[in-house]
Amino acid sequence: MIQRIQTIFLFLVVVLLVAFNFLPYWQATSESTGTVQQLFTYAYVVYNSGETLMEFGLYAAVAGVSAIGALIALIEIFMYKNRLRQMTLSVINSFIMTITIGLMAYFVYGLQKETPGQFEPGAFLLALAMFFNILARRFIQKDENLVRSVDRIR
Repeated sequence: MIQRIQTIFLFLVVVLLVAFNFLPYWQATSESTGTVQQLFTYAYVVYNSGETLMEFGLYAAVAGVSAIGALIALIEIFMYKNRLRQMTLSVINSFIMTITIGLMAYFVYGLQKETPGQFEPGAFLLALAMFFNILARRFIQKDENLVRSVDRIR
């Protein structure tokens, strides 16, 4: 039953979370110095007149947590025979993506105090992945309700 609609949604969650790991989710540009600051899931990058400085540190926690979310969604795709476990993994994945959003907001808030910036496409990919995860959970629940109703008829 891999051809169900929730499988497509879960596959989109995996793709969006992987893409989130490679795109910046915050950027600030200082016009006076020409410095561009970008925040990726794995590092804080500063481009300053030909130089590139990367700081990894705790910023990599966002990449690790989002990679765990992508892995859970991938596992969830192949758990189609056990819908209850699939729903449980979906709830856990929503919680993990919430932690990712919290970490992302924490790091952006800390950098926003120094230099005002704006969110980049990576941040919106995470929100979109959360939306598709919720949709997948609803369709899994719908399948489970259908199976239970058929069992009652027997």
